[in-house]
Amino acid sequence: MPLQAQRSELERLQFKIVKESDDSIIAFRKKWHWDCLFTRLTYVVFVRKVAKLDLETIERDRNELSGEAKRLDSPLIPRGFQKGFAVLTFYLAETIDDSARERLTTKPKVRFAFFYLPSALDQKTGKTYYLQDTPIWGYIYYGKFRYLTQRLLNPASPTGTEPFSPAGIGITVFICFILLLEAGIIFALLK
Repeated sequence: MPLQAQRSELERLQFKIVKESDDSIIAFRKKWHWDCLFTRLTYVVFVRKVAKLDLETIERDRNELSGEAKRLDSPLIPRGFQKGFAVLTFYLAETIDDSARERLTTKPKVRFAFFYLPSALDQKTGKTYYLQDTPIWGYIYYGKFRYLTQRLLNPASPTGTEPFSPAGIGITVFICFILLLEAGIIFALLK
């Protein structure tokens, strides 16, 4: 199977394979990130081999996979209440046109509790294309997204572990401190 290395890596990272063919894999994982404000992210990952990657392909896949992410998630907790979606597409392409290359390296449109990040490996040159910057919106998650990107575009590289979010930990500790302080004030006022 051509995508066996990516499939093995997805399984190692505890993703569930939903659909699979010779040239594509769709997998998902629901994970609580205590280091990111106790947020649960539903990841939908799409790995696909293509002859030529263009902007139209990226946008078509974004639309289809956004619906897939919502279908795979339970409606018990509304999106945005410590719950979000991350749709990550990974293309193994023989050629990548300029419009696609620009889209792969541009900051995504801001959406409420939803991330869409495409990335690609140019198989001829071995060069990878993905967002290198860290946008303010969703800042605490981008280390995790980049880790997944690097693992799936180059599964032969040394494994390592999924990184924690130092900024997310700091914000989480600060919020817990404020909540404890408020609880202390309320308790003191009730005495």
